[in-house]
Amino acid sequence: MSTWHFRYSIQTKILAFALSLSFISIILMAAFTSYYYTKSAKHDFYTIAQDSTERMNHQLDRYFNQLAQSTYASVAGPLPTNPLLGDNPESGLIQAWLKAGGAFSREQEALVESILTRYIAINYSNILGIVLQSLDHRLVYSQYNALNVRTYLDPPWTKQEISHQLSIVPTFVNTEKMKVAGYPFITLIVPIYDPNTVKLLGNLNIALSVTEIQSILGQSRLGKTGYFFIADEAGNIIYHPNVELVGKSLRDTELSGLDLTKSNDTLEQKGKPMLVSSNRSEIMGWHTVAIVPMEEMASGLTVARNSILLIMSGIILISVLFIPRLVRRLTRPIVQLKNSMSRVERGDLSVRLNVIQGNDEIQQLNGSFNRMTAQLDELIHTVHDLQIKEMQLQLRQKEAQIQALQNQINPHLLYNTLEIIKSIAFIQKVPIIEKMATNLASVYRYTTKIPGSEVELRDELITLKSYLEIIHIRFGKHFQSRIVVDDKYLDCRIIKLSLQPIVENSVKYAVEPKNGKASIIVNAFEEDNDLKIEIADNGNGFPEDVLQHIQEKLRFVEDQPDLFASEESVGIINVHARLMLNYGSSYGLSVVSFPGRGSVVTIKVPKRINESSEIRTNDS
Repeated sequence: MSTWHFRYSIQTKILAFALSLSFISIILMAAFTSYYYTKSAKHDFYTIAQDSTERMNHQLDRYFNQLAQSTYASVAGPLPTNPLLGDNPESGLIQAWLKAGGAFSREQEALVESILTRYIAINYSNILGIVLQSLDHRLVYSQYNALNVRTYLDPPWTKQEISHQLSIVPTFVNTEKMKVAGYPFITLIVPIYDPNTVKLLGNLNIALSVTEIQSILGQSRLGKTGYFFIADEAGNIIYHPNVELVGKSLRDTELSGLDLTKSNDTLEQKGKPMLVSSNRSEIMGWHTVAIVPMEEMASGLTVARNSILLIMSGIILISVLFIPRLVRRLTRPIVQLKNSMSRVERGDLSVRLNVIQGNDEIQQLNGSFNRMTAQLDELIHTVHDLQIKEMQLQLRQKEAQIQALQNQINPHLLYNTLEIIKSIAFIQKVPIIEKMATNLASVYRYTTKIPGSEVELRDELITLKSYLEIIHIRFGKHFQSRIVVDDKYLDCRIIKLSLQPIVENSVKYAVEPKNGKASIIVNAFEEDNDLKIEIADNGNGFPEDVLQHIQEKLRFVEDQPDLFASEESVGIINVHARLMLNYGSSYGLSVVSFPGRGSVVTIKVPKRINESSEIRTNDS
């Protein structure tokens, strides 16, 4: 799937890229314009709406405070004595009723009702009725009740405890049994205190229509269809331009998704996004909410979108008309280069392209093409000469192989001699000599095999065990050896005769100086996908100058490994050179010595498994 674009020409791909880039740029511009314009419109709305709702809350708070303060004079009544009119029976009458109204006569209670009724007539026309409530829940009603509060089925003054502070009970809507059907009202609860003891005596419940709220909120508008409404803490609608919603919970209306805890929010209403801003009154505890359709606050967004569409159409038209011509002009030199390369592919090395000096990459490619064809022509003649030399080299290799096969005939005398020694030892019942002859023949036969420079690690270990058995026979029980190699590493590939020369070196410099009272341990482990084989001994270690000489020679091998690999002796330097030649400069030997305690030689090779070994492992 990642190569599908190679089926199209460069001209087609450049054209598609240019048009796609134009379209993506326009789309991104439209998206960013819409996003930031919408964000700016929201910010402007929230700023205006917060200011408006805060101002309305302030006006409503001031209205209710003034209304509560205006009741204080009526509640207190006239002064106790009047030099012109004498004693006034209304003086302190309301406080007296609140304290001991149960002992009032009907005439005295009618006088209290008259005081409440006169307050309504003198002060506020939007008061629907007043109810005086004592601590022991006695009630007295004003004589004028536009709402017929005396017969109201579920009034707040019959179900709420006496309030100690100025508060407002949310909107109630009367039923068909009431005189003013379907008309909403609220109740302002004013606490009344004893002027002498400053103790709470009761509440003055003033039933108010929402006309004053309507007049305050109705003076401000947001857009053409934006509006304000009020809801209480519980989410009940106190005021709404749609009277049918008054008294209902927000959950039961199309405003159910509104979160009053957020000052600024958005709401989906009838499929249209609405901007919402809310402000809470500290006195009333109400939320004055401003809501307006997004499209009215961002009317310029449509104009911007239409402008972008017009610009997009113009860019598309220009792109379709001019980009193909420009692309053809740019790709013409590439087509010429392609045709010339096709001629070279058919064997015509005399083709040359015109080159115009400059920084144009195609012209630089034309110059490279001319140099390439000239070099190819020269290389063809060179390769012809090399082929002749290669044939001569192959002939020499054949001769070398024949010579090597002839050299294999010579060791047969040694093999036969070892077999005779083994047979005599068997007849004479000398098992040590028989075993030594067997192991020596095995080691010598392994070293003289020609095929392959790499073997499996198990073959190296088999030969190494045979060699170590000879050493055990030589030194007896004093010498100790151990090979600790996990079976999972036995199929790994390694250069032939890499382990035995190192172990032989340990025998010479660690075991023999201590008359066999030494140990050799061979172990293998994996590190960073490489196989490391350690040959450790507990001999006397290398002297400091000898160790330094060995390490310097190992470093020198890294520059000319082929020189040391051709040495006749098979020792540390030779093994290191052969490993580097086969696996690279990052592989080979490293030597660490501890004076008086022994030495450790580490062989590092890449962890590679023979394919035949993998097949054998999977089958098993």
